[in-house]
Amino acid sequence: MNIGARLEAIGRLVPQNVSIADIGTDHAYLPTWLVERGVIIKAVAGDITEGPCAAARNTVAMYGMNDKIEVRMGNGLSIIEPGETDVIIIAGMGAGTMIEILEASLETAQKARKLILQPMAGASSLRRWVNANGWRIDDEVLVEEGRHLYEIIVLERGAEAAFTVLECEIGPRLLEQRPPLFKKHFAKVCGQYQKMLLNMCRSAEARQSEKYQEIYTLLQELEELGDGSYGK
Repeated sequence: MNIGARLEAIGRLVPQNVSIADIGTDHAYLPTWLVERGVIIKAVAGDITEGPCAAARNTVAMYGMNDKIEVRMGNGLSIIEPGETDVIIIAGMGAGTMIEILEASLETAQKARKLILQPMAGASSLRRWVNANGWRIDDEVLVEEGRHLYEIIVLERGAEAAFTVLECEIGPRLLEQRPPLFKKHFAKVCGQYQKMLLNMCRSAEARQSEKYQEIYTLLQELEELGDGSYGK
């Protein structure tokens, strides 16, 4: 079963012999792939509307996995009980939506051994939120699929020192590990903030704002990092 580089990278972060909840499962490709490979013992595949749930049920039935994967329709983590699954996966949505899902079912999120999050946008705000709410970033992974570069964040419960702005933007584990796609990730973040600063430069009021100074300072830090150290 070919599920694409993004989902496969998420799947490879799932520990052996665990139960998972895949939130926003769509066609249930990820839990099906994990069962097929003998990684997980069972899964709850959830989505908020009937269309994706029907597609998920079709996938599960096609691969003969009705005894291993249960499809449930519902909002976020409301589809599982606290402690029902070892790992919670939330992928393929914006960071803001992920934060809303976690805040709405905080006890359920806290009872999981591990959270695997793959935001489509806003990873920095997600890092700030988890850092302030009692999670430790265990691992971070970059994966490229087509023209897109994705960040995957693995969380466990535990205290961690407050992240710097640079750590929130780039990723604390990515800064430590410098994986092969790090330069591309770094360039993407730099480009986003350079464009933002350029747009703000057109307004005298914006140039005097606190936000402008924050972005300017961040870009200086990024430029210092880019002077050679990020390639080491």
